[in-house]
Amino acid sequence: MSLFRAATRLSRPAASAGRRRFGAQAEVEYEGFEKTVRTYLPKDEHIVFGILGLYTGLYFVGKGVSALSGGGAKEEAPKVAAVSASSGSKIPSVEDPNFGKWIESEANLGKLIASIEK
Repeated sequence: MSLFRAATRLSRPAASAGRRRFGAQAEVEYEGFEKTVRTYLPKDEHIVFGILGLYTGLYFVGKGVSALSGGGAKEEAPKVAAVSASSGSKIPSVEDPNFGKWIESEANLGKLIASIEK
């Protein structure tokens, strides 16, 4: 026998008859509410699908109730009043939606340039 074969034979663990295998499950006796549920949904996978179905059903019932009660109708946003050409000495922010109309005036453009030159 070669040295390689002897080394591989020594490196392998010996097969033991008492090795534990964790794949088997013992029968579990349920009691109370879980016993009632397990009569209809015996496996864990069935329980998971049942809970997902429950949540999905509740979601669609909620959507249906809100659609029937008119909760889905959205109110119209109030319109913003137009800014006058010379709204005092205050310069609106560049991010303000009314800045485009404000800057169209020659007087307001002059105010903006004067404030930048300061």
